[in-house]
Amino acid sequence: MNPRLLFVALGLILLASCAGRRASTVDAPTKELFVIDDNPTPTDVHDIELLRHRATMGQHAEVRELIRERLEAASPTAPDPGRDALRRLTIELALTEGDASTAAKQLTILEGDIDRLGPAASPESRAIVALLYSDLAYRGNYFIDARKWSLRAVSLLEGSDSPLSGDALTTLARCQLALNNPTQALEVLSEATRNLERGSRVEYADLHEALLLKVDVLLALRMASEAIIAAGAAYDGAVEIYGGESLPHAEALLAVAAASYAAGSDEAARSMLDDARELFVDIQAKQPSFPVSERLHLRLSQLTELLSEAESGGSTKSAAPPASPSTMSST
Repeated sequence: MNPRLLFVALGLILLASCAGRRASTVDAPTKELFVIDDNPTPTDVHDIELLRHRATMGQHAEVRELIRERLEAASPTAPDPGRDALRRLTIELALTEGDASTAAKQLTILEGDIDRLGPAASPESRAIVALLYSDLAYRGNYFIDARKWSLRAVSLLEGSDSPLSGDALTTLARCQLALNNPTQALEVLSEATRNLERGSRVEYADLHEALLLKVDVLLALRMASEAIIAAGAAYDGAVEIYGGESLPHAEALLAVAAASYAAGSDEAARSMLDDARELFVDIQAKQPSFPVSERLHLRLSQLTELLSEAESGGSTKSAAPPASPSTMSST
């Protein structure tokens, strides 16, 4: 072959080889992209803070009715933060009432809606799902599972300024107490309280829960005097924020009663217990068949039993404090 022709042929072969390598680079699979369509009719939640406030007060039936129509009208698949916020509130109402079946069903839907967003789902939205699963597991007495879910929520929110951070720490502290680690629970709860007190977007309901839990933890540590102070703070806040006819007020009254009993003030405990029971009955009369608060309902019964035994001489103050998980319901 002519040397010149051989040189040209070799050049063409080399060019073809380079082109093949470039083509394989261009054709390499790229990272999968998630394209999320806009929702032309997002669910209206301009009043979500008011709805949450009313739910905390104990107005469950009214709030649930306001939510129902909006959820029925919402898109079942399109991204909709408003729909997700209302579904979260529905789940929280069911958990408070002890309706685990409804809570689990709605939580499965919410988790699917968040998962559908893929990488676009915010850490906060995933943390909400984790916290709800923790609550569901806790109320079923699956405390180890509850702690795993709460740790996931804390991890998802780490380093953020999310108002949920304090709530996640409170949830973790509650699990530690249920697992008989009150000292660790108090450490985590102290951090949670600091977070909640300085947060600018924190709902007072989350701080109220932390204060009630602090009473439980202090009683478990047999620190009755400190528990009375914590219960007093919960009481003052409940009356100031929610008023005297609210569920938080009834919960705070019972916390004061439990702390008073642990401190040896049976008479004060009975007075507070009677007030809490009367308020609970008034609130419950306006609600459906489920207790407006399963936790409060059970603790009223258990503290009543403890005080009856004390009056008849059947128990002593050396027994475990009434607000401790060892004698009170884990819910």
